[in-house]
Amino acid sequence: MKSILFMLIWAVLAPVAYAQMNTQQPEGGPGKMTASDIDAVVSAVAQLIETHYVDKAAGGRISSDFRKLSASGKYARLNDKAALSEELSKDLRKISNDGHLYVQGKKAVADNQNWEQIEKKAEKKYNYGFTRVEILDDDIAYIRITEFMHPKRSMQTAVAAMKLVENSDNLIVDLRGNGGGYPGIMEYILNHYFEGEPIELSTTKSSNGGSQVTFTSDLIYGKLRTGTPLYVLIDQKTASAAEYFAYTLQAFKKAVIVGRASAGGANRNEYFDLPAGLRMSISVASPVNPVTQTNWEGKGVIPDVVSDDPERKAVELIRAARKK
Repeated sequence: MKSILFMLIWAVLAPVAYAQMNTQQPEGGPGKMTASDIDAVVSAVAQLIETHYVDKAAGGRISSDFRKLSASGKYARLNDKAALSEELSKDLRKISNDGHLYVQGKKAVADNQNWEQIEKKAEKKYNYGFTRVEILDDDIAYIRITEFMHPKRSMQTAVAAMKLVENSDNLIVDLRGNGGGYPGIMEYILNHYFEGEPIELSTTKSSNGGSQVTFTSDLIYGKLRTGTPLYVLIDQKTASAAEYFAYTLQAFKKAVIVGRASAGGANRNEYFDLPAGLRMSISVASPVNPVTQTNWEGKGVIPDVVSDDPERKAVELIRAARKK
């Protein structure tokens, strides 16, 4: 077994991370929150959901239920940013059953450090999400991606990873624990498995009534992998953009999905600033796959092969296919 690249295997503070796999909420700054800060945060949360949630009817219900809950005064005693963020997120997930609906604070940083600075530090620390690239025995390549990070800063690493494995006929992409991220890198890797005229991958409908169609692109820097075996590993913490990757490849019959059903977070989220230096993630759009005419929201991506040891299983499947 020849290791090409091995680094730490977990990335934190994703720009678009799925809240159910990020249950520990970020800590606040050194100061405590005032009563007026708490009131302002709670009020803003309800209003933002009402205004921006992808499904207007559901958003109205979620906002109404949250207002009733907050009227009990349960948040008034939570004068610490971490504690308030955690409690709000827990309640919002329970009310909505939507893992993209949560409140977040800055983790172990000074209050004057912005979110982009935090992202950049995490990207460098965790090698832009590509934490292991390896050539296994029997011409099998393996890539571990813990998060799809900002494409502007991560693209060179993604290109290098795909170039390193391009001479292996079989590829395993490990997305276990990957809570999502930006779509750019995910789409770049997807493009290696499509050729010819642009193909529609999804139509994403937004809360404001608009829609956006995502197509394949021939913009890759290496060999196409069309027709070569691909195995994607997932688990219950695979979410959001990582689920999009697995679901799309499965729908177009480009990959075998191995592992356990994923988290079920199909809706796309955006962040909105809250008072006191907090921010909130809200589902603002929902993708529809042209093959299935639906998505994986609430259901997760269902693996083709169920396994508690998907890496070993994928290798077994590749070797068995060769013997046929």
